[in-house]
Amino acid sequence: MPANQTSEKNFDNELKLLDLIYQDVLEAVHNEPDMNDIESMRLYIENSYRIFNRTIFRVVEIKNSLTKNEKLDTTTWNPPA
Repeated sequence: MPANQTSEKNFDNELKLLDLIYQDVLEAVHNEPDMNDIESMRLYIENSYRIFNRTIFRVVEIKNSLTKNEKLDTTTWNPPA
């Protein structure tokens, strides 16, 4: 597969992952619990931690996808004395 097609495929996958992250964050924000109900607050915190963990894994996956085909320049430049 040419490099252009793989980058377009990666771009589509990255957009899907970013959309999922966005949906998770919106869900966490909109499901604010009743502050007088301890059980709903506990569930909210548990769900928030679950969403944060899932977000971290998705961000790492996006980062790995972006850096997978990147050729790092490890050469040094030594100017003449």
